[in-house]
Amino acid sequence: MSDWENLASFLASIDDEDLARFSAHAALDLSEGSVEGILRTLRAHDADAGGGASPSSLLATTSAQAGAAGDGEFAITLGRAALDLADTPEDLGLAHVCLAQTHFRNRRDAEELERFVMHCRAAVSAGHAGTFCYERLAVLYEYRGETDEAAEVCRRAVEVLRTAGDDRSAARFRKRLERLSRG
Repeated sequence: MSDWENLASFLASIDDEDLARFSAHAALDLSEGSVEGILRTLRAHDADAGGGASPSSLLATTSAQAGAAGDGEFAITLGRAALDLADTPEDLGLAHVCLAQTHFRNRRDAEELERFVMHCRAAVSAGHAGTFCYERLAVLYEYRGETDEAAEVCRRAVEVLRTAGDDRSAARFRKRLERLSRG
């Protein structure tokens, strides 16, 4: 079974209300709730996107949309499903970042903050080339007085972002690393 078929099966298995929520957050009409109908829509969406999307990235970005809309519990459900379907480091990193964003919204709760840190660290380990987790982890570690950890996050950010061609962001992290090194 392909990943798109797995996603279609997952979406067909959720209740009608959750399927409608997914449709709204993903901006996809999945009103034909059968596996075959959902699969047709997903394949058409992928073709419209030039074939570059993955089921995991669709779930992750829809998770982020749900989280931004305040639908945190559903966002976490979708994010976990994205992790299950992730088969590349890029998909894995994206799924972790999207989950981190959802947990970050509730960071005043100690357990949510620890989940945020866990997902950010996983995204950093996967080499995700966005700045969200690097920035927030560096700030958090610095705030906690954990300068060695903050410096390590900055070093990793410089490496990953430079490799990804984001020299401007890499330079920002290099400056922060220099400041942390001066102590």
